[in-house]
Amino acid sequence: MDLGISGRRALVMGSSSGLGEATVASLVREGARVAVHSRSIRRSEETRARLGAELSLAADFTEIGAASRLVNDAVAGLLGLDILVVNTSGGGIGSLLDKTSSDYELAYHSMLRPALEAMRAAVPALRQSDQARVVVLTARSVVEASTNLALSSVFRSGVSAAARSLAVDLAPDILINVVVIGQFETAALQRFEEARAKLEGTSSGEVRENHLKEIPLGRVGRAEELADVVTFLASARSSFISGAVIRVDGGLVKGF
Repeated sequence: MDLGISGRRALVMGSSSGLGEATVASLVREGARVAVHSRSIRRSEETRARLGAELSLAADFTEIGAASRLVNDAVAGLLGLDILVVNTSGGGIGSLLDKTSSDYELAYHSMLRPALEAMRAAVPALRQSDQARVVVLTARSVVEASTNLALSSVFRSGVSAAARSLAVDLAPDILINVVVIGQFETAALQRFEEARAKLEGTSSGEVRENHLKEIPLGRVGRAEELADVVTFLASARSSFISGAVIRVDGGLVKGF
């Protein structure tokens, strides 16, 4: 199937490793012209060269305005924008009662604010595209409460709500969808398992075993499995999907 994505200009936020990197690889394979982003220009350039992407950019989202500048740099470097993949960092493990005001502030500045900045900054360029797509990566915590991921629940839910609101505001010119991510074999998952093991006084192996028991498909996902869904939503073939919240989690979330 031709996804109709060849030559399309894409910015993938947080894309020098993990799920973001896999998304870059998938888009490049389909012929898209992709800008890679990391906090480190060296890491961005290494990923760009390895995957055959077009542009490498750096921005630290904890800085106010950094996400907007990133989008503007991508638009300038790619001479326009057709696809934006919003991918920001997590909020760390723990209950709201375990967190301080400083933790709340950092989570807002690393998860919610840069996503809002990026989507707002991208609108003028996306409106010039005849196939504009925004795909927002979130987490299980936006559809199922988790006390261990409380800050993620709060701020990623805000990102999801903003995306769904914009999907109405910007239709029919810009299609916006939210992807709820389950457990994928990445360095980020390993860090989470180690942090949870430390919190619970157990081992990361036991945490992984418990994860697998919760997932009906009996395994964690491969990064490319998530990337392929994102690529489809970024493509011409997703032309009647907007405002959707799509779970890619092996059946982990049990709610309707």
